[in-house]
Amino acid sequence: MFQNQTFTSRYFNGVSAVPEEGTVLVHGQTVQFNSFDTNHVINLSQFTEFTRTHKGCKLTLLPDETKESPVLEIFCSKEDAKLFEKIWIQNKKSQSHSNALFYSIREMNPIVLGLLSLIVVSIVGFFYWKGLELVTNFIPLSMDKSFGDSVQLKMDSQFQKCDSKATDRFFSEALKKIVPKDSKHQFDVTVIESPIPNAFALSNGKIYFFSGLLNESESQEEVLGVLAHEIAHVERRHHMRNLVKAGGTSLAISLVIGPGLGNMEFLETFTELGSTILVLKFSRDFETEADKFSIEYLKSQNISTEGLLSFFQRMESLENGEEPSEENVPAIKTKEEDFTAKQITDFLSTHPATQERMKTLESLIQKGKKGTIKKVVSDTIWKEVQTVCLDFKNSESK
Repeated sequence: MFQNQTFTSRYFNGVSAVPEEGTVLVHGQTVQFNSFDTNHVINLSQFTEFTRTHKGCKLTLLPDETKESPVLEIFCSKEDAKLFEKIWIQNKKSQSHSNALFYSIREMNPIVLGLLSLIVVSIVGFFYWKGLELVTNFIPLSMDKSFGDSVQLKMDSQFQKCDSKATDRFFSEALKKIVPKDSKHQFDVTVIESPIPNAFALSNGKIYFFSGLLNESESQEEVLGVLAHEIAHVERRHHMRNLVKAGGTSLAISLVIGPGLGNMEFLETFTELGSTILVLKFSRDFETEADKFSIEYLKSQNISTEGLLSFFQRMESLENGEEPSEENVPAIKTKEEDFTAKQITDFLSTHPATQERMKTLESLIQKGKKGTIKKVVSDTIWKEVQTVCLDFKNSESK
């Protein structure tokens, strides 16, 4: 505690930019500023902010942001500045319970404070994300259909369909077997012309199969496995859950960083990157969940569960740049095939690592019955399904 100690100082009155040079007499919790024509006696607790400087410390009197606050600068050693701050904090803590908590935190070691902050943020974040999951339960299924319908209009206008009687028959029979009996969704499958071996579903139950997947599939069960996976995306409302989490992520980051970023473009970029990374993780979680439920759907109907695993085993070979066996190599390689391999790599970049995914699938398949039904249509119809769009393209070129 200071007892009648004097320090060189200067006082800014909040009106003039020119400070008054003088001295400060410190006695206990009171400071008395004296200059040629000014005398101020102020209790340390009256100052709203305390800042240590390289020359000593600075005390700000008023919190009012509408006008310049009077400021008292005291020139002293680092040790004296620390003691000034300690006395000031003790005074502030005695004013109220909220002040006691706030200034106790301020006194904490920065490393300890950082660790505590990290723990608090982690706990709050955990419950925040869990809360976002619950939000979807309050969104009616009609919203899923509405979003899906709007995307479907764009899809149908941009892609060339090449459905056939064979594909209609195959997917009609497959949907009857795989879709859960208590489903509240209406499913429909369309084949679109594209060499990419992929499929995706919209939130309204519309499922698109790229012809490349059908052309390159080795069995009906592979396509059934992929179909079950896409049905699971819709049944588990992954589209809406992903949308809610994406919006929640953007909102959380915006609240932390705050609006009015001005020219700090790097923060805006960070916000976008953070949202993208988190949404990508959600997507991977949903893919794994879809794998799990697709196996359940297939097992419940005694349909073979090996197809989805077989599909990803071949995707992994293409992802790693491995050549297919000679018996499966077409006589002529085209640029389109090279393009397909690249698209597979791009596709897998937003999905779980193939090895990881196969391990999960293998584990799921081993539990319970594996299923024995491998066909839902005759070999003749399947042959037509497998070559869909190839005949379509040939007829288009004539």
